[in-house]
Amino acid sequence: MNGETLWLSCGVLRSEMEALHRQGRIAGQLLFLDSMLHMAPPKLETRLTAALEQAAPRNGSSSTRVVLVYGDCCARMLDLAKQFRAGRVNAMNCAELLLGRTRYHDLMREQAFLLLPEWAPRWREVVRDELGLSEPVARDLMGEHRRLLVYLDTGLAPVPQPALEQCSAYTGLPWRVEPVALDHLLASLLDAEAEALRKALP
Repeated sequence: MNGETLWLSCGVLRSEMEALHRQGRIAGQLLFLDSMLHMAPPKLETRLTAALEQAAPRNGSSSTRVVLVYGDCCARMLDLAKQFRAGRVNAMNCAELLLGRTRYHDLMREQAFLLLPEWAPRWREVVRDELGLSEPVARDLMGEHRRLLVYLDTGLAPVPQPALEQCSAYTGLPWRVEPVALDHLLASLLDAEAEALRKALP
């Protein structure tokens, strides 16, 4: 394929996307938005719209592609992809994107609370500050709806064991590590890139 791809991605996948880019498995320009926007979908939609509007002249060329590396993270995600003729990964969220649909649903049946590498060291910011869960409330809520914490280890950084132990103590959930290859992510990215190319063609 000729031309350049602009990968507009949630920052939660920065390390994984940058690794694939370094390895030459994806090419083009990487653009990341703060992963904490996931906690405020209207703000995420506003930031995505602005980024897509800025990229629109590039996407006006038949040789340029824009790919949204986002799940169902805001109400108008599908509309945005259609409006700006962007490709989009086929996943509900970034955890499913990493794990693949089958393994993701297996873990959901286990009632796992999934922690991605970018979020795990920031668990206090997510659980306490963004979700507003004090330790007693977190223990009650998590205990009612989840059975364990699962850290998705993509192998790009050391497992943050102290952070996981602290999160486990705060939520009352045991934790374990799930090794994750980047194969599912890469396959979805390439499918979305092909979709973006089809949309960019005159």
